[in-house]
Amino acid sequence: MSQGLEAVQPLVRLLSKYSPSGEEEEAQREVFSLLVENGFENVRRDPAGNVLGEKGDGHRTLLFCSHVDTVPGLIEVRLESGRLFGRGAVDAKASLAAMALAASGYSGRSLRLVYSSVVGEESDSKGVRRLLEEIPAPDYVVIGEPTGIRAAAVAYRGSATVSLRVSTQGGHSSSPLDDFNAIVQTMRLVEHVKTRLTFSKDLFSNIGVSITMIKGGYGDSRIPDSSEARLNLRYPPPMGFKELSRIFAEALEEYVEKARGALSVSYEFLDYLDGYASAKDQVMINAVREAVKETLGRELLLVRKLGTSDFNYTGLKWGRPQIAWGPGDASLAHSSRESITVEEFTQGVEAYRRFLKNLDSSLAQF
Repeated sequence: MSQGLEAVQPLVRLLSKYSPSGEEEEAQREVFSLLVENGFENVRRDPAGNVLGEKGDGHRTLLFCSHVDTVPGLIEVRLESGRLFGRGAVDAKASLAAMALAASGYSGRSLRLVYSSVVGEESDSKGVRRLLEEIPAPDYVVIGEPTGIRAAAVAYRGSATVSLRVSTQGGHSSSPLDDFNAIVQTMRLVEHVKTRLTFSKDLFSNIGVSITMIKGGYGDSRIPDSSEARLNLRYPPPMGFKELSRIFAEALEEYVEKARGALSVSYEFLDYLDGYASAKDQVMINAVREAVKETLGRELLLVRKLGTSDFNYTGLKWGRPQIAWGPGDASLAHSSRESITVEEFTQGVEAYRRFLKNLDSSLAQF
């Protein structure tokens, strides 16, 4: 077996433990063993099911954090033409395994590394919410997410879920009147909200509006007189939930007023999490930049992500310099073709290793 394939075996073992949110136990046992095998100290489980370990004894603390849970949908673990397939190969077991392997030889004197494999990121984020109470605020945070090794994310948008109900007078389908069709009106209303919440050509700065569920109607000769929908809104920092809810309410009111009594609308926000943009700490960014240059021979790209992740929780709670950074093509996350090349995974291990060395060396000068 080649050295590259040997290096990827820890990821193969981890992918073989299917771990959709709520079913992470077997995978976490694998992570626990991986940390012990690679010389981590104080390896432990917390009440939420997270696995933690530590390395080094420096006066500054770095948190390596990624998630072990995945979305549902089992994918056969297999290697084809240098590409490793499996649920979580991108999001985010590649980052999780690469972080642990990168620290195998770490013994820094300026930096203490805390590693955490958290649960529930794809559902209720119970793992990171427990972690925020479990450990003191670190000085630096790296969230393992698939950005591709060359790119590191410094900002994520917030997320809010809205339950929406539209009511109309309905009617007979033999003479359909779209103005009184609740499903049609729901679709028109959502398009109005999308237009109203689009401010610029920069996607990150806009408020994204997606329908994630819609239902209504009777399946017979009646035009639907009610429709229920679930919307997901993604909004940029520094906009907070209070401002978002005001803008959303105004957009709904505008449409209802324009409809002149053809419909009534009610809604409820079910949850929300504000976005976060990290301060660009030069010591940390330079350590990443050097690691990318040394590993890939290319310049670092700093990006902003349209989605939401545990990055939001750690940033909003601690406010410390942080990035999201890890191997993998994000466009394959959650897909039936989720996979990563052996080359990119091994590059991820090397980039994390060089980052640790660079950051520790830089902090030794202070």
